[in-house]
Amino acid sequence: MGEFPARIVAQDFVTPPEFAAWRLAPEGSGRIGGARFSLKNRDGEARVAQLYEQIPIRVSPLQFGPAEPTLVYLINPTAGLLDGDAHLIEIHAEANTRTVVTGQSASRMHPCLKGFCTQQWNVKVDDGAVLVILPGPAIPFAGTRFFQRVHVELGRDARLIWGDLWFAGRYARADASEQFRFECIIQEMAVQREGKLVYRDRFTWRGPWTDDAAHWYFAGQPAAGSIFVTGDIATDSLTQVEDSRAATFTTFAGDTCCRFVGPSDRVVHAVVQSSLRLASTLTSGAGHSPWLMKGHHLAPVHWFGVP
Repeated sequence: MGEFPARIVAQDFVTPPEFAAWRLAPEGSGRIGGARFSLKNRDGEARVAQLYEQIPIRVSPLQFGPAEPTLVYLINPTAGLLDGDAHLIEIHAEANTRTVVTGQSASRMHPCLKGFCTQQWNVKVDDGAVLVILPGPAIPFAGTRFFQRVHVELGRDARLIWGDLWFAGRYARADASEQFRFECIIQEMAVQREGKLVYRDRFTWRGPWTDDAAHWYFAGQPAAGSIFVTGDIATDSLTQVEDSRAATFTTFAGDTCCRFVGPSDRVVHAVVQSSLRLASTLTSGAGHSPWLMKGHHLAPVHWFGVP
């Protein structure tokens, strides 16, 4: 993690080779920002500590008592990620913390005419910590150039669940449809355990996609989701949703990846419910209610809520 309270600047971000010809915003005020924070166990609850925020990202933690994990919202009050915007999120989950970190809504990636936009994560999870990260659905507009980079460092007995959601774009509008009309999307995720690389996933989607390309990548559906979870899991821990196809595989290091495609609302349901159910299984064993869903703390109005 960066030093506190060191300002986040363009030089803190990695530029992928595919975007070498493009730059971030030359004037970073309000455009280049993010948050750095750690999570500490205090009286059985995960508390945000050593917090640094930089516009436009704000951190809003909610505590529901020792029986529930802490919910940390990452709030972006702007219209999404504009051309040249860059957000850096650095999180250190210390021992014996249980936390869900999530965006407050979907992330909209706007057209990029002069540069690219990016969201980059540096995450450290100590032994004994359980951390769920659900950034929220990504909605690329026509002409988007977007790079998502995730770097994770795990302790030997650390637990992480990361859930991604990718939507086709703004919904069909006949000839003005922006579904699959992005220019380029790059995702890079690397996970290390005790300094050893145990998982790496990287893709480059170059658009706009033809119908055949959309069918190849999304199986003709408007949404795709994925989950990375530390450790081997039982398939009955996943939430199966009608009209949402799912597949799982175990990595060489013994971790698990899950993939979903289907209608947007059902893929969201599958990814979120599976992630929160897996977190409950990791901490309490099979058969317990998913994190955050058994009480009355959250009304079913959040993007990850279920009526």
